[in-house]
Amino acid sequence: MASIQRLTSPLTGRISFRVQVRLRGNPSQSATFRNRKDAERWASSIESAILERRHFPHTRANRTTFESLAQRYREHVLAETGPSRRSTAERHLAWWLGRFRGLSLAEVTPDRVAEARDALAAEGFTRARHPETTGRGSIAPRVYRRSGATVNRYLATLSHLFTTAVREWRLIDRNPVRDITKKKESRGRSRFLSDPEREALLRACAKSAWPPLEALVLLAISTGARRGELIRLRWTDLNLSAPCPQALIPDSKNGDPRRLPLVGRALRAVTALSTANGARSPFVFPSRVDPERPYVGFDAHWYAALGSAGIEDFRFHDLRHTCASYLASQGSSLLEIADVLGHRTMAMVKRYSHLAQDHKVEVIRKMTRLRGL
Repeated sequence: MASIQRLTSPLTGRISFRVQVRLRGNPSQSATFRNRKDAERWASSIESAILERRHFPHTRANRTTFESLAQRYREHVLAETGPSRRSTAERHLAWWLGRFRGLSLAEVTPDRVAEARDALAAEGFTRARHPETTGRGSIAPRVYRRSGATVNRYLATLSHLFTTAVREWRLIDRNPVRDITKKKESRGRSRFLSDPEREALLRACAKSAWPPLEALVLLAISTGARRGELIRLRWTDLNLSAPCPQALIPDSKNGDPRRLPLVGRALRAVTALSTANGARSPFVFPSRVDPERPYVGFDAHWYAALGSAGIEDFRFHDLRHTCASYLASQGSSLLEIADVLGHRTMAMVKRYSHLAQDHKVEVIRKMTRLRGL
């Protein structure tokens, strides 16, 4: 028989339902669900499976290691995704493997996943592997903490791994990630550069010990592209001689290719780079150690430039917000901003709507004038 108990968390007030299935001669089975209907459905399926002698929940889960599941997921799921998605998922999987290596799937329980989630959030990391030398001396790599949104993306990869193991490969009967809570995500920053800040930053970048920094920052402001998209640009992705020069992002974050118009100071800066070192590396922004790789860890030069310009509380990703904010304040619609930034939905660009009030007023005035209202 199955029994269902209604539980209320004393901390969050969240309601859940714990179901236990007990049939004579069989070990007790239990699970927790967020709604009663799922609990009843699970209890019914477990009772039927036990009565029909086809319920062996721990056999395959005990025989299969987390490492072998991750490898199978790489070969059969990630192999069919785009390079950007695959690269991100591989990074997430590598972290989870470091945590769960040597454990069977039966041993990766919700409490273990919750413990790992908290460790992931508390763990510091750096983008650069070694200290960098700037014009102001040696600067150690900056230590970062993962945001709630980033931790949730790691959990999403782990959850998809286990969901595949449940639904397609029948290795386990329940996804342990479903029984833990996600981290709280911030509402999102909208910090952007004022005109004086922008010019001060560009002057500091022009004097940087890493000369391409100015071109990189100009590209970020004028195109709204993401840090990873820009730093991995290859010369073969650029068409500087076309009537409308542009850069191609073959695999953006959302999986779609995107074209970035190159105009003004950004175009002139990139053209100067191609003349200076375009033949020495396939990348527009090559590593200073290995020209065959992009310069991912340029943070020391970036923060040195911010310090020289006297700019505080500013991240490289805020250059993307700067582009969007400039577009909104000059009257661009949210749809146009979403198109420039490469967003599939409007939700991410609504934070800039308050900057487009003048444009909204003008649209309404035009409508009332035409309709005689």
